[in-house]
Amino acid sequence: MTVPLYVQIRREFEAKIRAGALAPGSRLPSEMDIRAEYGVSRATAQRVLNDLAEAGLAIRRRRHGTFVADVTRQINLLNFVTPAVAAKGVPGRHDVVSARIVRAADAVLALPGASADTAVVELVRRKLNVREEPQSVERHVVLFAAAPDLLDQNLEDVVTLPYLQRRGVPIDAIRLYLDPVVLGEDDAALLHSESGTPALMRRRELRAGDGSAVEVVTTVVRPGTAEFFLELPVPAM
Repeated sequence: MTVPLYVQIRREFEAKIRAGALAPGSRLPSEMDIRAEYGVSRATAQRVLNDLAEAGLAIRRRRHGTFVADVTRQINLLNFVTPAVAAKGVPGRHDVVSARIVRAADAVLALPGASADTAVVELVRRKLNVREEPQSVERHVVLFAAAPDLLDQNLEDVVTLPYLQRRGVPIDAIRLYLDPVVLGEDDAALLHSESGTPALMRRRELRAGDGSAVEVVTTVVRPGTAEFFLELPVPAM
């Protein structure tokens, strides 16, 4: 499968950030610069910079330019419930910790609406940022009937929402929860943190029209690496 051009360009910037060639605070090329260097449209250049900003790797300042962000990511929680944004995922790769098909009763997460004997796909991954540092631990539980070939996908890169959409699985609503937790030994080891450290866990549910869940995914974020906020546009008066 051909990798889209905006992804190729974005990955070049990610590699430079990971290598330290683009240090925190340094200015990134403008949309005009990217258009001239790569021969792409304004929309493509804009998407490259917007994707870097949404991933917490860059900060866009109106009339000033786009700059490499510091280590602490700024994350708008609305991104996780906005389908067009949630479907893109963020830069960086996954380490697959485990992947299996189990009964719902035996899965790492409860799937609302599923009976104990319902078959589900369970996937546990560790997300690494573009510097190859641990960023989060993700646990997915998906209805097997909705995702029978999920484990045949490239599990290091697959984003479950667009995968389910491509399969034609109806998603009526996206629900987001935030839960304070303390790191257990397993998550602490995966995140290179201390066991017992307070952390934040995001829990997202993809729900069908009858209220049952098609997927539940939790994300435990490495302490001290992200700041979460909600930002809504203010309508003009």
